[in-house]
Amino acid sequence: MTASKSSSQPAVPQRAANTVRATGLILALVFGAIAAVIGLASLIPGLGPFSSAAARFAPTIAPMATVIGAIVLGLGIVCLRRGRRRTGAVVTGFGVVSTIANLAVVIVLLVAITSAGGSVNLFTATFGLSAIDSASPNRKEVYDKSSSGDDLSVSIYEPERAKGSAPTIMYVHGGGWIAGEPNAASSELRELADHGYLVVSVEYELATLDNATWQSAPSQVACAASWIQTHADTIGADTDRLAFWGESSGSNMVANTAGAAAQGDAESSCGGKVPVPAAVIADYPAFDVTGLYENAPTGPGAGSGTRLFATSYTGGTPEEYPERYSVADSVTHLKAPAPPVLMMTAMRDDVITPTDQLSWAESARSRGVDVTTVKVPLANHAYPQKAKNSIGSQGHLSIAEAYLSEQLR
Repeated sequence: MTASKSSSQPAVPQRAANTVRATGLILALVFGAIAAVIGLASLIPGLGPFSSAAARFAPTIAPMATVIGAIVLGLGIVCLRRGRRRTGAVVTGFGVVSTIANLAVVIVLLVAITSAGGSVNLFTATFGLSAIDSASPNRKEVYDKSSSGDDLSVSIYEPERAKGSAPTIMYVHGGGWIAGEPNAASSELRELADHGYLVVSVEYELATLDNATWQSAPSQVACAASWIQTHADTIGADTDRLAFWGESSGSNMVANTAGAAAQGDAESSCGGKVPVPAAVIADYPAFDVTGLYENAPTGPGAGSGTRLFATSYTGGTPEEYPERYSVADSVTHLKAPAPPVLMMTAMRDDVITPTDQLSWAESARSRGVDVTTVKVPLANHAYPQKAKNSIGSQGHLSIAEAYLSEQLR
């Protein structure tokens, strides 16, 4: 009886060890497979929804996926050395593919970012990711009212220990004119403030199927710009070093406002003179609203959804309201002496086709506008907004700051 008990005791820890090893191998196979798919789908554009999703997340998770791939590869080698040839070969294969593919994604992104004047801390991009909306503005101020009478405010991010007025960024969020809010990327706005900029993020009226805002929203953005000028002394803004920055649909409105202000015909919902910025920054911009409808991509989350953005904003189709679309299209407003524009285009964008963005840039140049284009490879729409400190986030911030350092001197 005693001998039976003693002989069974070593079996318990042995079974536990086997369970742990089996669980580890299963996890290695799962994570290795996921990392491999992400890497391959990022590099190969023709894999349907896999490529679309990978392009949306690769600028955020490619460094981490590379590390996971290396760990899986190490486990596979251990399995091979212990004689588990079949399992070891599979795990090793996933490890090799995921490591190489994701490392290639990282390298491609780094080359593009550094070539455009940006920089990336890879350690932070791998182990220092944080929420994109975790910061808060220093204060909010009401600058106007919507067409329904609701208050519209600006969120102000102040630089610490600023002496005198600071170079100023008016930031306008995206969301296809129907969604989004001023502090969705608050962590990035706080970083810009920490780098010495006064950042003023604008709330504007969102469009619905019953409320087209093609007139009201741009005039509210123009009003916010004039509010900054009027309150420059109070908020510490240097309007001689003022930049407009927009993402997606926000890019459309800042470009249109800047171009109209340069021509002297910007319409502000609250009156006042609309200042002409020294520069405009546009991330994956919806410059061509007509193209947004007519050339709607076919990727997941695009197509009919993209057309919904255009029709909600304008109130209908290009056939129904050609004049509204003409007013909304940014090329209408951009001609010399419009301020210079930095345009960052995600080359796998399945919401706003990259060809429309690049065609707009050529049209603007033909009208005498100084346009700098940065092509972000392997990236989908809104690629920086998945996490703070990602390659995408660091990349677009550092490229923009390098550009601003030249334009706001």
